[in-house]
Amino acid sequence: MMNKKLIIFIIVCTLTLLTACQEQKETNEANEAGPLDGLFAGSELSYEEYKFIMEYIVDRAKEMEIENKELEKWVIRAIGDERLMNKRDLTKEEALEEAEYNQKYYETFMSVAKTKYNVTVTEEELDNWIAEGPDQSDVPQHKAYAEALGLTLEELNHDYDRDLYEQTMVMEKLQPMLHEEYDTTDVDEVRDRFNKEVEEQMK
Repeated sequence: MMNKKLIIFIIVCTLTLLTACQEQKETNEANEAGPLDGLFAGSELSYEEYKFIMEYIVDRAKEMEIENKELEKWVIRAIGDERLMNKRDLTKEEALEEAEYNQKYYETFMSVAKTKYNVTVTEEELDNWIAEGPDQSDVPQHKAYAEALGLTLEELNHDYDRDLYEQTMVMEKLQPMLHEEYDTTDVDEVRDRFNKEVEEQMK
């Protein structure tokens, strides 16, 4: 089972399992300088620095005036992923394209897990998992993300990011089944092959 603190770090930085399951995008394009570039020089930032970054990301999404609030959440994640990974800002069109793809990927991921592998988690299982893990977080990025959204840590975990934690739990349950299904212990191969399964269903 994956370390919960590591999972939290990945999710808060918007390097979600959605991103991990997708093929890595080529990043050969020259990155334009942005107002946050100087904050990424070190690997450890203060809470105030992370708060500034997260507020910037949320404000960028709000400026795009996405009417669908569920999609807006995926837009924030897409903007954050690009900002934190490649230190560049997505245009509204890029953010929407990325968000719509990620949302559809998530929905298809969960559908394949349920219909083909009969893997689900109960609300009680999920709430307990969140309470024992993410709710105990002292990761600066996590608290800064919640505050940037105007949420408590518990509201962020049990409501806003509930879908991501559910997907994490589903993936934990899926892993041994996928190793058996694909007859391999290679984690990368399992990830890639399941990714192909999901993408095939998206067509």
